[in-house]
Amino acid sequence: MKRLTIVALTLVVLAGVGVALAADKPVEGVLVDTACYLKMGAKTNDHGPMKGCGTACAKGGIPVGILTPEGKYVTLGVAAPMVADHVGKTVRASGSVKEGVLLADKFEVKEGSAWKEIKLGPTM
Repeated sequence: MKRLTIVALTLVVLAGVGVALAADKPVEGVLVDTACYLKMGAKTNDHGPMKGCGTACAKGGIPVGILTPEGKYVTLGVAAPMVADHVGKTVRASGSVKEGVLLADKFEVKEGSAWKEIKLGPTM
């Protein structure tokens, strides 16, 4: 069932939920887990019946995305467990765009008024 959910979410995202972006422009917004955001509009890490649900989903391999202040959703083509601890935080990512998915080569998390780069290592 979990595998079917991941496949279904991926197909939905690739079918048009992703936003076409300019590859050289960073995307900034809140990091969300795709399952809870697309199913119920969850925009924070603590939602559903448990605290840290977004982090748990991402650590389990559910894709992640960025929800911009304008309400646009952008799927990130990164291994979700690498950024799972940052679900619900303000992030910024840049890289190349394929089929509406941002293949991030730079990922940063806002800490106070400063940005901290998170090394992604090998990605998808």
